Amino acid sequence: MTVAELRRKMAAGFRANAFESPELEADFIAAEVLNVRGMELLLHDSEILTASQLEKAEDFERRRLKNEPFQYIFGWTPFREIDLEVGPGVLIPRPETEFMLDHVLKKLPRGAVVCELGTGSGAIALSLAFERPDLTVYASEISPEAFCWAERNRKKLDLPNVRFFPGSLFEPFPPGLIFDAVVANLPYVAEEERAALPPNVRDHEPAEALFAPDHGCAIIEQAILEAPAHLRQDHAQLFFEIGETQGGYFLRLISGQGFFTSAEVLPDQYGVDRQLFAERILSAPVRPDGPR
Repeated sequence: MTVAELRRKMAAGFRANAFESPELEADFIAAEVLNVRGMELLLHDSEILTASQLEKAEDFERRRLKNEPFQYIFGWTPFREIDLEVGPGVLIPRPETEFMLDHVLKKLPRGAVVCELGTGSGAIALSLAFERPDLTVYASEISPEAFCWAERNRKKLDLPNVRFFPGSLFEPFPPGLIFDAVVANLPYVAEEERAALPPNVRDHEPAEALFAPDHGCAIIEQAILEAPAHLRQDHAQLFFEIGETQGGYFLRLISGQGFFTSAEVLPDQYGVDRQLFAERILSAPVRPDGPR
């Protein structure tokens, strides 16, 4: 069977099962089997597939027809400038999170000590450490399965400026460690939204990485309330990905807390309000007799 014939066969199968983009689904699998990317796939249309390649393609197609995410099927996903190993038990990093890091990287001061809460695959922490070698990055993860994926990716990338700690939120970090900034993509989906999620998310990705009590707000709220004890008192930053309807609630929480001196909700690349940014900046005290 040629690559072109395989692509047509798989596209027909996906179309028969009412997949939204059958040709694209088929192309993803063919490209992974051939280990090629993008438009390069078209150059291989007349190539005859080996028996092992056909077997692999059939296995991928079978799993995809059960709505298993491509990232789990292939065992990896790109994220900004790095490739991450992912699989069952860890949240698949999203493009919205990649976009949020554009803002984070621009705002973080040189040499900052940063913590990420709930690192999952390590996507945020490892990207920060990779793209900004001047940063020192600490990250926590409560799920043993996800922590294993994060450690796997850390060892593969061999970055000296990032460390992972097993545990919940700030709890596992060494006592007395103070951060310049905290970054997180914590669970924020309300339980009542479960049924509306796509089956590849609802039925395959870990629920503990998606859902939070109190209409999706509980875990982020806990992190915001705990943050001041772990952040610098003169200048500190907070960057959280949030649900599109949660911005007002978290802005009121931060205002009432009184630690951060400013806060705003920013749009993602689709114009949806999905980024919470808060900052504490204290002016240097003025001497009673004036500056000298």
